[in-house]
Amino acid sequence: MQPASPYHKIASLSNQQMKKIEAVSNNIQLIADLSYSDIVIYCLAENGGVVAMAAAKPNTSISVRPNIEIGQVFKEPPKAVLKAFTTGKLTEGKSGDFNNAPIKICAVPIKDNGQVIAIMTRERRSPEDWRPSEMEEMYIVSADDLVKMIEEGIDVGINFPSSKEAGDGLLRVDFNGVITYASPNAVTIYRRLGIHDLVGSSIYKIGLDETPISSALEDRKAVRREVVEKGMTVIKRAIPLIEKNRVRGVIAIMRDVTDVRAREQQLRIKETTIREIHHRVKNNLQTIASLLRLQSRRMTSPEARQALLESVGRISSIAVVHEILSQSGGGTLDFKEIANNINAMIQSSLVDPNKRITIMTKGMGGQIPPPMATALALILTELIQNAVEHAFDGRNAGKIIIALERRGKVLTMTVSDDGIGLPDGFSIPNNSNLGLQIVHTLVSDELGGNWDMQSNGGTKVTIKVPISVEQIQAL
Repeated sequence: MQPASPYHKIASLSNQQMKKIEAVSNNIQLIADLSYSDIVIYCLAENGGVVAMAAAKPNTSISVRPNIEIGQVFKEPPKAVLKAFTTGKLTEGKSGDFNNAPIKICAVPIKDNGQVIAIMTRERRSPEDWRPSEMEEMYIVSADDLVKMIEEGIDVGINFPSSKEAGDGLLRVDFNGVITYASPNAVTIYRRLGIHDLVGSSIYKIGLDETPISSALEDRKAVRREVVEKGMTVIKRAIPLIEKNRVRGVIAIMRDVTDVRAREQQLRIKETTIREIHHRVKNNLQTIASLLRLQSRRMTSPEARQALLESVGRISSIAVVHEILSQSGGGTLDFKEIANNINAMIQSSLVDPNKRITIMTKGMGGQIPPPMATALALILTELIQNAVEHAFDGRNAGKIIIALERRGKVLTMTVSDDGIGLPDGFSIPNNSNLGLQIVHTLVSDELGGNWDMQSNGGTKVTIKVPISVEQIQAL
């Protein structure tokens, strides 16, 4: 669901009141999961009725409000919502049916300095034959405790991602730090850590790192921490339960993420290896380019020297792609960055220092996959080299502009110069040199695109190639 902004639809609220509502909104996913309920926060709409400001669907049960949208206005809201706005007290009632069972609704006022500024509802299907298990009852009681704090205006700062998913364990701890309840998943997690008797044990004496729970008890604020011990990595979330300005216990939720962190470590190692491979390929290509550059200096034939220098440019353009891959670790590449690096490489190594030839890039090429980046880098190198070599004969200055444009699935690259233009009678099939033949092969055969060359006060080459969105998404 893509939420729409509800702010232009609500009755006037101060910035402080909006922050209060946002603070409560940070908690509703956890309450939804613990209470097996849909949670919605309503504010009064400026033209009557109420507007949905935030919503959360439970991960632990079927949603009874699957179609609700943020910003949706309800001209005739449930009676419990209106009553809670009027009385400022928690109100229970019914709100229609879902799958032939009534929907129970609990409307909780959210107040700021005694003024009701919003209503939070819990809505769930209530079949007559549902008998909650001990674990389900404890989850519901825990949700009730959190709702009670919201009703009393207590903010304990629950701003971490919170959901009661399969595999999570839940503990109830009293104000002395004694564990009074442990869910089956919590028992399993602690057994892996070597603790077999949880209920009745003190968090201060079980020999594990329980600083998230002790911090929640002592600092009266919600705590999230990742703890590593005995070969396991466990995320622990602890929420203090405050009543009449006293901490009476803690709800602790934990998740074993040992396998997740191990997979992340493997991915990091793989990424580092890939970067190192690209770095070494780049270094090898630069070494080859340097050897060819040295060889070109020994050539007496200008044609042979130029051919070697053109090969240096081709190899260096591929090295540019590998250099960027060595920094990014793979995935897609920003083609404008590649173009800028190729421009700098050609400007420093192939342009006659006695000529004032500038090369610049404008526009955006967007993200492209590495195989396409290599082909486009070679194409761009050939076109710039061709312009540098032929466009400015008899001139001491010139300009080469690379224009990039991305529209949908098509990348357009235009390379234009303000040089002398193409000779009379020039045609691509009859007059193409090796560089233009390489461009034709890469554009037409490898990239499945098309290109043309025009001359009007200079030369302009336009290339259009399709971008494989599926290939990008797969990276």
